Amino acid sequence: MNINISTSNYFRTASHAGIRQKIERRKPFELPGGLQLWQAVGKVLLWGLPVILGINLWCASSIDTQRIKSVDMQQKLEQLRNGNNELQIQVNRLTSPVRVKIAAAEKLGLHVPTPDQVQRM
Repeated sequence: MNINISTSNYFRTASHAGIRQKIERRKPFELPGGLQLWQAVGKVLLWGLPVILGINLWCASSIDTQRIKSVDMQQKLEQLRNGNNELQIQVNRLTSPVRVKIAAAEKLGLHVPTPDQVQRM
């Protein structure tokens, strides 16, 4: 009986990787990842960058416009508050009891009645 026992097939590696694998040197102008990858990146930058810059310009313009409107509204609000304060002072001055008595006496001839003019029933 001829039995051939061999263990060499069981211990052989699938790839012949040694302790130190061969590393291929890159050429001076070769890009990592390949030319197709960098062409895709270039296309994205060529089309995407102007879009992003346009959006940035539009947003900055909108923010500036809103800031100008806000300052204008604050100035108008301050003017309205000052006008309101002046009108309130004028109303208080014109409706004071002393002023009403003087105006009633001069324009309408009305005077405060004396106690002997008032009769109670």
